Amino acid sequence: MKSRNYVSNELVHWTGRAQNDESAMQALTSICQEKILRLSYCPNYVSDQFKKESAMVCFTDIPLRFAKEHCAIFGRFGIGFNKKSMIEYGANPALYTTKQHFDRIKKLTELLSRMEDLEKDREWKEAFGDYSFKEDETVALQQVTGFLQEYSYRNEDDSEYVTYYQREWRLTFNSLPFAGSNKPHEPGMSCFYMRNKTSYPIFKFSSDDVAFIVVPDNFKTLGDKLAKGMNCELKIYEASVLE
Repeated sequence: MKSRNYVSNELVHWTGRAQNDESAMQALTSICQEKILRLSYCPNYVSDQFKKESAMVCFTDIPLRFAKEHCAIFGRFGIGFNKKSMIEYGANPALYTTKQHFDRIKKLTELLSRMEDLEKDREWKEAFGDYSFKEDETVALQQVTGFLQEYSYRNEDDSEYVTYYQREWRLTFNSLPFAGSNKPHEPGMSCFYMRNKTSYPIFKFSSDDVAFIVVPDNFKTLGDKLAKGMNCELKIYEASVLE
């Protein structure tokens, strides 16, 4: 994959948002040792009147040297995945929509809700004739909505933060093959696991998918141990992210 200064060949998942450094390091350690990423329920697009959520894990393709502003929000501990591998698993850039197009998105969601109802009653569905959708077409539309994100929203202090500049990529639960029944949980698949009596959707990856991990300099010793276990490069935040 050709290298460009303004876009990275890796997708970085940052940890540490609203956490102290010790908690962020613990989260990164858990990710590396278990080789799983926990999916969170996040809005596809945001509005005061309407929210649609999907289980997903998020990344950015902002090059490390330009990541200071991003890291100020999402943390300084990261794991960088080979973009090509993640694309093969189903990763996709977030599909940003402006407020002017929000009404169209809402109409699409209303259509999907009606289509779900049609799937529950086949006889009623047949009455729609040419206007009915096949099940795989319905599923495809539902999966696409998982990558939607509104271009901007208002922070709690009412200052505008434009999400477009997060350069977000996503893996969504609905678009990943599910490891269930007799299917083993292999890299590239989703599953559920229990922790503290709570069930979480997760994504499994392989060490081969990882290009590097990033930690601040004062966590270099712990970071080096993780990097050796993952057989990947260790990057120090202060040396990799431009001030």
